[in-house]
Amino acid sequence: MTVLLGENSAGKSGATDALRMLTEPLDGRRSLWADDNDVCRTGDHASFTLRMALRGTAFELAPYSDAFAPSPRTGEAEARYALTYEPPGAAETRGRMSWTAGSGAVADDPDPGARSRLRHVYLPPLRDAARELGPAGSSRIRAIVERMLADEAFVDEAGDRHDRTRFQSEVGEHLRRIELNTVLVRASQKVNEPLTELTSGAHEHITDLGYGRADLTSLVRGLRMRMADAGVEPRDLAESGMGYANLAFIATVLTHLHAAAQADLTLLLVEEPEAHLHPQLQAVLLDYLARTARDSQRTTDNGWLGRIQVVVTTHAPLLAAHTDVDDIVVLQRRPVTAPQNATSDPPGRAAPVRFTASAVAVAELGLDPADRARVNRYLDATRSSMLFGPRTVLVEGIAEALLLPAMARTLFTGRDWTRFIGSTIVAIDGVDFGPYLRMLLTMTPSGRIANRVAVLTDTDPGKRHDPVGALRRLIHTLGATDAAAVFASPSTLEPELLDAGNTAFWPAWSAQRPTAGPRLKTRVDAAADADERARILISAMKKTRLRKGDFAQNFLDHTTTDGHALQVPAYIREALTWLVAPLP
Repeated sequence: MTVLLGENSAGKSGATDALRMLTEPLDGRRSLWADDNDVCRTGDHASFTLRMALRGTAFELAPYSDAFAPSPRTGEAEARYALTYEPPGAAETRGRMSWTAGSGAVADDPDPGARSRLRHVYLPPLRDAARELGPAGSSRIRAIVERMLADEAFVDEAGDRHDRTRFQSEVGEHLRRIELNTVLVRASQKVNEPLTELTSGAHEHITDLGYGRADLTSLVRGLRMRMADAGVEPRDLAESGMGYANLAFIATVLTHLHAAAQADLTLLLVEEPEAHLHPQLQAVLLDYLARTARDSQRTTDNGWLGRIQVVVTTHAPLLAAHTDVDDIVVLQRRPVTAPQNATSDPPGRAAPVRFTASAVAVAELGLDPADRARVNRYLDATRSSMLFGPRTVLVEGIAEALLLPAMARTLFTGRDWTRFIGSTIVAIDGVDFGPYLRMLLTMTPSGRIANRVAVLTDTDPGKRHDPVGALRRLIHTLGATDAAAVFASPSTLEPELLDAGNTAFWPAWSAQRPTAGPRLKTRVDAAADADERARILISAMKKTRLRKGDFAQNFLDHTTTDGHALQVPAYIREALTWLVAPLP
């Protein structure tokens, strides 16, 4: 399974559409074709080319021998295909599509039939379950029924085979008995009484009430998917919650996967599976999709590989949190300067800016197993948000995470405030920032995941090693000094709040330690300098086991209700100002 993460307009749907163009629909009904709108509008682009690489063993790729190309990975074979679309010429109404197999030395695909072994099933992002599973979308229900009737292994409880002819005969007979119901017959007679008089002057006509032809399409058209809680009589799908109705729709799409056994590779393309689902159902659905892909890896004996590869697009942090980091690909849009068009751009006009999508696969970052395991454990729904936005603040714990939004509110307005809101604050619950920095800042040919990372930490005087220096050296080693910076307090957070002039400090302290607070304040006020004040406070925090998260909450309570002004320590002010500056 591959999960494509990214902010809006990062290219997730574009990547999905490319996969849909490169492979055949599993049910044979194509709904997407290349057209002129797919060609990049900026610059001087006359066509586009999509490239696909298949990796596996020589046995797995044997049917694609005409597309073999050198593989960058030892022990693996690789088959490549390229699809090129050219818009129609002046006297043409349709564009031209051409395929190339292999390394591209020959502009041809000598065995196009091999590509038919590569299929896809597409689940769109905007799903109207009531419409898709009602009369307007009866084709989905018909497809399920048709597959069952075509399955020679399908028998009823008595062991009898059901084919199309038997199905149509039995259901048609039931409908004919309904047509003979006394009420329906009498209703027809009521219509025929005036109709006979109206038509007897020419050619007399009569009517009756019936169900039409007893063919499969007509029989299924009147069916509606119904649903309810288990044990409750099912009702119309429109009466169910949108989330469960969407799961019913997804379930009908997943029934197509039985046909994956007659293909080498079927891509299950799922866009935004989180739509209308509460968090627990999101996690269950993702786990089901992952198991579907795993189960397909078993060997088959019918001449097909029968593999399923799930590709999910999402901007839901919860789904990212439930995904192994090796299965995550982060999509971003990056600005590039487009070449000027000599025929349409006026002289002296600045070169236009356009955006291009880039993809960073976490599996290709080269994280060591310990870093990968730690990130996997820590990547919950909150921390995984850092994979989506351009700005991230890494802090030690909950106290900093609580204080930063309030401090930013006192510092910024307008776009600076908006940029801060669009940033992700990640409390790592410790001081081991290394795994996060390596994941966010490791450079790949497509770039790195993060655009800007600020690390807020404490110097914690008295330690034998230099953690702040180690972090700065790591950033330098990663070649990310333009994208990341470390901002360290001279001591630790709480003494810096006091030295910044926050009068809410002592009321917040007394909220946890009401008797020790006044005595401690007397000692701190008598200290010779900031270093001594910090030592006294740090020692008192350890002895009294001050709860830092609760202290931050109490501190903010007093700044909002008791009139104590919130003063921002210098190192935090510097970090936030750097964070919200415009990106290059």
